[in-house]
Amino acid sequence: MQKVLALLLVFVVVSCTSEKKKAAQSFEATLEAETGNSFTIVKLQTEKGNYTVYRNENTGEYIAYNMDKWNRDTMTTLAQYNAVAVAGDVVGRLSQGREWVDSGYWEDIYETRTYQDEDYSYSCDCYVTSTYSERVWVGERYVDTSHWYTFYTGGGFRFENASGASKDLETIAALKEEAAQSFMAAKFKSEFSLSEDRASEMAKLANKYQRLENARELTAAEKDKFALSALGVSMNQIEVAMKKKAQGSEAQYADLLKTAAQVNNTTPEQIGKFFDEVVEGI
Repeated sequence: MQKVLALLLVFVVVSCTSEKKKAAQSFEATLEAETGNSFTIVKLQTEKGNYTVYRNENTGEYIAYNMDKWNRDTMTTLAQYNAVAVAGDVVGRLSQGREWVDSGYWEDIYETRTYQDEDYSYSCDCYVTSTYSERVWVGERYVDTSHWYTFYTGGGFRFENASGASKDLETIAALKEEAAQSFMAAKFKSEFSLSEDRASEMAKLANKYQRLENARELTAAEKDKFALSALGVSMNQIEVAMKKKAQGSEAQYADLLKTAAQVNNTTPEQIGKFFDEVVEGI
């Protein structure tokens, strides 16, 4: 089954990605404080375990750390990390590789046409001119999102993104905001059979959510507001339903899918793809 690429940017997945980013950033700060060097996160999520790849800006070296061994709530030093790390948790002297990815999507083109009608009005014994407009489909165009995809190799590892979903983040990050939003809308429309208007609304919500998450940590109330707008359920409802499903009770999960499908005028099966293939896979 084809991986769902678009909805990863909405709410649950962006939240999880942001949590990983916060952990990676806290480790980055620790690296800089204790080594005196400057570091940059170049690969947040990787296919080989929960590694994050950093670039040492002073030496140019790429090095990967297993973030399963880092707890940003309790750890503040490299010594604490090294105390629980084992062979293979730190992989240095990595080489950067690049592959060209051909990608893109077809975008519908509409134009607004304005018409005027003259109707006789008995109330004024005169003709009244009314104006109305409609959007008319006039064709489509191909939007090229081809780009270079980076990965890192060394020590028997190839560090690349964990899923097609997270790889899609690289595509979106490489696009300008307007193009990225159109890309998301096209994904929503094709993957979930959403209407053009609803797909556009979802893309705008996703884009706004991501911008805020990048700027600061959202409150529980803010996350609920976004989740309710997108799926008709709160973040807490999502978390509880997913937990109960994992425990073998699927009643709340089924209700969640039904509600989300109604909000988006699609089917529970379509929304279920998101939760089955993306949420459970992060």
